[in-house]
Amino acid sequence: MKNRNVYLALVLSTFFWGANFNLGEYVVRTTDPLSAAAWRFLIAGLAMAAYMLLREGIDWAGLRRNALPLAIMAVIGIFGFNVAFFFGLQTTSAVNGALIMTLNPTITVILTALVIGDAISWRQILGLALSMAGVIIVVTGGSVTALLQHFHFTGGDGLILVGNLCWATYGVIGKRWIKNLSAMQTTTSTMLVGAAAMIAAGLVAHGGTLPLPAPDSIGALAAMALFGTVLAYLWWNNGIRHIGPARTAVFFDLVPIFTMLIAIALGQPVSLAQWVGAILVISGVLFSSGALESLHRSPAPARA
Repeated sequence: MKNRNVYLALVLSTFFWGANFNLGEYVVRTTDPLSAAAWRFLIAGLAMAAYMLLREGIDWAGLRRNALPLAIMAVIGIFGFNVAFFFGLQTTSAVNGALIMTLNPTITVILTALVIGDAISWRQILGLALSMAGVIIVVTGGSVTALLQHFHFTGGDGLILVGNLCWATYGVIGKRWIKNLSAMQTTTSTMLVGAAAMIAAGLVAHGGTLPLPAPDSIGALAAMALFGTVLAYLWWNNGIRHIGPARTAVFFDLVPIFTMLIAIALGQPVSLAQWVGAILVISGVLFSSGALESLHRSPAPARA
């Protein structure tokens, strides 16, 4: 039952991240990307800190004990990933960005094997292959010609790839070096430090001032901060803690699927290729993560 709740939370995390693409597309029309990222994580960090104080207080001893890995996670996984991602999308195509993002589970599996020593199973390899094939079908509409015509490597592609590496590193560091610290403490501390880094970068970029978000973007930015950041990051770190970074990372391939489904709900048509791709992605996630095996496992009989 515990793993089922972890899997459900991971699916919801990817749903919120998928929604972030739709909301972010709206926000960056009126707000500078670096400023938007800074405000998003400032709101999220303060909300997360308030929630943490109410739930479990501040684990000063744990934070001091894990200060170095937490700082590295914040700089790499929060600041590095978001800056690389938002600026990368300014100079790359949607097809390139979506395809490169699907490399994240593969990068995480490889880093986990190298850093933590976890073996790569045939189940993970097959699941990753299914998920990647599904996302390729979604973003190309099932057309190999579209893939060959539109996929070319640019500076933006390189930034997206760097962002992928940053996000994978965030999870592996948390699993390998964070000791005796709750997911809430980990998420809040890295979020606040990452927000401080983005605010500092924004101040430097804008001559000592951080532009306020446009009034009509505040609602979308708040939704990104509270749902697509606070809840999603907390549940993601909890998933890493319980089932490991490699199995957790596979769920990341659901993000473009949810982005597509939200776009459909907003009135955009869906093609047969997109449905086929979505089925492949979901199948790959369930297979590689071991979720199907967990769901079908019979509970142990209660003892008298």
